[in-house]
Amino acid sequence: MKSPTTYSEWANLLDQFGNGNDHVLEDMTNGSFIIDAGVANRFYSKAEETYKLRKQNWLDKFQRAFQFQNLKSEDDFEIALRNGKQNLITLNKFISIKSFPEDLQKTFKNDLDDFIAEIRNSLQKNNSNRNEKITILLKSFQLNLNVPEQEISPKELSKNNTIISPTGRKIIF
Repeated sequence: MKSPTTYSEWANLLDQFGNGNDHVLEDMTNGSFIIDAGVANRFYSKAEETYKLRKQNWLDKFQRAFQFQNLKSEDDFEIALRNGKQNLITLNKFISIKSFPEDLQKTFKNDLDDFIAEIRNSLQKNNSNRNEKITILLKSFQLNLNVPEQEISPKELSKNNTIISPTGRKIIF
């Protein structure tokens, strides 16, 4: 599919993303749209509706993970939190689409930050009698922003067949 440039194309992709199709994120990222007075309000409303729908879907899945999984140990709790954070990455990609106007991105980012803080505070209140590990896990429950990827030149690649990954580990072939 080609990258969207009109309101109609954007509305179609936003509907698809709202219904769970993560593959359209790439098209939206590569898209462009000049917002004029005629469609600005509709575009903002459509984007906000999509964002809220995906956020609610994430919350429903996150709550189900705590309800249906029998979280007996700290490790189970840690896995549920990690999965929740992983699933937020898609929502973060959506709010970071460069084609969106800057004020819309900022509004989404502030809302998502507040939403995550609210979830974290709620979990902390509900688990106040747990030990230190749970407390640390809950305090670390936040959306990690994009980690800059290291560019590795071909010269470095061929040097001793050693690659230093972004995590700092050496990979030797």
